Amino acid sequence: MLRFLALALALGPSIALAYNAPAGQPPAAPAPITGVVADPSGAIVPNAQIDLVETDGALAGSYHSGGDGTFQVVAPHPGSFTLIISEPGFDTVKTPVVVAAASAAISAAAPAKLHAVPIKIVLPIAALSTNVRVNADSDDDLTSGEENHDANVMTAGDIKQLPIFDNDLQGAMSAFLDDSATASGGSGLIVDGVEANRNTVSASAVQEIRINQDPYSAQYYWPGRGQMEIVTKSSADNYHGQFNFLFRDSALNAQNALAPTKPSEQRRVYEGHLTGPIFHAPKSSFLASFNRAEEDVDAVVRAFLPPNSDNPSGGYSANVPAPTRDTEFSARAAHQFSDRHSAYAQYSYEEWTGNNQGVGGQALASTGYNNRYHEDDLVFHVDSTLTATMLNQLSIVGEHAFSKNVNAAEAPRISVQGYFTSGSAQNNTLSTDYNFRLFDIVSLTRGRHFIKAGIGIPHFNRRAFNDNSNVLGTYTFSPILAADGVTVLTSALENYQNNRPSAYSQNSGQVHFIYHQQEMGAFLQDQIKVSTRFSITPGLRYDWQNFFATKLLGFSPRVSFAYVLDQASKTVLRGGGGIYYDRTGSGPLLDLARYEGLQPRRHSAVVALDPTAQPPAGCVPIGNCVDVASVPLQRVQLQPHARIPYEMHYGLSIERQLGEKATANISVYSMRQIGTFRSLDINAPTPQSGYTVRPDPAYGRIREMQPQGFMQGSGMDASYRGRLNKWFTGWGRYTWAHYASNSDGLGWYPQNQYDPNNNWSDASFDRRQRVGMYAMFHPDSVFNLAAGIWANSGRPWTIITGTDPYGDSLYNARPDGVARNSERLPSYTSLDLRWGHDFALTGSKEDESPHVGFSAAAFNVLNHDNPGSVNTVATSSGFGEVTSVAPPRRLQLGMRLEF
Repeated sequence: MLRFLALALALGPSIALAYNAPAGQPPAAPAPITGVVADPSGAIVPNAQIDLVETDGALAGSYHSGGDGTFQVVAPHPGSFTLIISEPGFDTVKTPVVVAAASAAISAAAPAKLHAVPIKIVLPIAALSTNVRVNADSDDDLTSGEENHDANVMTAGDIKQLPIFDNDLQGAMSAFLDDSATASGGSGLIVDGVEANRNTVSASAVQEIRINQDPYSAQYYWPGRGQMEIVTKSSADNYHGQFNFLFRDSALNAQNALAPTKPSEQRRVYEGHLTGPIFHAPKSSFLASFNRAEEDVDAVVRAFLPPNSDNPSGGYSANVPAPTRDTEFSARAAHQFSDRHSAYAQYSYEEWTGNNQGVGGQALASTGYNNRYHEDDLVFHVDSTLTATMLNQLSIVGEHAFSKNVNAAEAPRISVQGYFTSGSAQNNTLSTDYNFRLFDIVSLTRGRHFIKAGIGIPHFNRRAFNDNSNVLGTYTFSPILAADGVTVLTSALENYQNNRPSAYSQNSGQVHFIYHQQEMGAFLQDQIKVSTRFSITPGLRYDWQNFFATKLLGFSPRVSFAYVLDQASKTVLRGGGGIYYDRTGSGPLLDLARYEGLQPRRHSAVVALDPTAQPPAGCVPIGNCVDVASVPLQRVQLQPHARIPYEMHYGLSIERQLGEKATANISVYSMRQIGTFRSLDINAPTPQSGYTVRPDPAYGRIREMQPQGFMQGSGMDASYRGRLNKWFTGWGRYTWAHYASNSDGLGWYPQNQYDPNNNWSDASFDRRQRVGMYAMFHPDSVFNLAAGIWANSGRPWTIITGTDPYGDSLYNARPDGVARNSERLPSYTSLDLRWGHDFALTGSKEDESPHVGFSAAAFNVLNHDNPGSVNTVATSSGFGEVTSVAPPRRLQLGMRLEF
């Protein structure tokens, strides 16, 4: 998240404050001490702990820096004090201050000055303490939007203690994202205030991860519950580092519920970072991080093959090696040019490879493909203090990425509805992306107003795609039903055995495509401090995408407020709402580039138009029965005059302090999406023809992307975060929510193209109840234990017949009277545990001294099967059987060296 400071003038080591009361009036309270907290690169540090300490060591007050790094401390009386500023990941800084009866803040070195001079505190990077910090014990501005306690926050200290699988921080936090608040292109990821494809530093170089920090801010494209913000550590003036090694092996795992034997697995993760000053470069520092992950793992196949004497049931299970390798590193150089200007440049690299991807469930080993992904990122970031109350922060990012898929086997693809998929992946592709991003934001403090305004270009890119997918074709085998639509005359498996495909598709023609994805946005927001107990934050955002360039898009007003109901218990009522526009990602642009209009790329389909007719035998290869070259082209288009879908999100929350260091929160929220995306075959065979004749015989399927659906839902959260006592620290959330829609997204088709709205049911992501919690017991003891608890209701799924009664070759028809998403997967439950302890390598036990740590973690301790998918085809002999499960209990060993 972009963080801005309002005041940035340097000051000496001691401050004097004074107030001269007018004659005849009693002395007023001492003037507040104001300032800003920043890191060595000049970036502000929000939520830093600020303690005001008397000369005798007594605590006179506790505060925190705000979301923009600024703070205001009020002394209880004139006299000498010490400001102690601390933040996990930084050295603690102590600054003496003197408060006297005078009206202006004056430097002790220049007491004749009569104007206020704010303090700029620079926190050097340090080894991190393991204490979890919460804001409940501070005297912060409780009305600030960024003080929202409905947020989920994982600090660097948490990362070292919690059971996090493979150090995958984004995966660990993604359980707290709300699917209803994401876009068609997925959830949002913000790294150091800039939209990003991935986290560009290793896990140990992350300072903080948060979700829903400012729920209705106009600064961001997504609602707070639909985006993840990552703040990375800054370069430091002293040398510090961390090295982590994680290890797993199948010898320590439980048995997978569907595998014939225990799947092979070994995982090795080498990860760390180093930071410090750059030699012979004053006011310059660096941060370098690396991650190398090597995994040798088996994918588990659970399919249903033709029965034989050795396997009368036809049930088939297999373990298929699917190894992956991931190499990442980054290097950052930062420089403080002056008190007003600082900057850094960072280069990041990733190389990922994986074999036999796409295998598992009903997909046999032959359907695998090998993938290589490469990405380079170059970031330039500049902070400039324009005035004492204005800051500009500029980020420029250049990205290059490519992804190459190669089939593990070269053959036509075979899909037998409800039984198995084999033959080949038919997924030979190469995509290349050159992207430019720019974000510039100005922050201004003016009286009661804290104003932010900015522009952003998240995508200005050129994409190239080489498409050699499905060049050998795909055969689909489906069952044949009697006129009653229930009785199976011939099963899909029997048609496969007799070479009677129900459909065939093949790509041909042009293979190289160039297309562009361009997006931009701008916003203006003002946080107005109406009173000490009430603030309101209106904002307006504008967004544009070239995908919908024919329309004026994206004016989205938003507003939030906070009202302090009770200052003593820090009970705060918050609320807000706003408009949010959808984002499609690059997929639709590629489809339009390949198939819109009369593009040379062909996608041919051959189907048995009479759903009750027995397809002819011997149609493998397809040339025995059909001249594929004569089959009409298919097309893809955007609905004329289409408008981007938009959502309305709104909600209320109330938070209250519990004890001294914890808070509880209850929130309710709702959303409505107008114009949910779907796809429709506007050239589907007509009902009048018995679904056998297309309106325009010159074309096959004409896919039209339409924003014509609707979605709505509501939810309620109850959450806790903080330190209950010296034995327990943690944060967690219980959610009840329900969402319904008549579409499942951009790639989804209704079963009947002539009745697209008759699909109202639960949304595909609807999970009625969810629990997610991280907890630490005895965190400061050698007997510490950390736990992660995850449970949720199962997601819905749809029963299909595996047939094509509508003649559109989509094979998504449901039995008569069966609604979409009418069934539910079993619930998901997982308990994760971790023990770890750091041992000092020297006589000093300070956090900054060298330590070595050892840990052991167990994931899915109770070894629940946690089914992930089932056979949805009602005509299959394996209907309703589980085809994939989550991993069983696994143990992970770790070692850490920190200095």
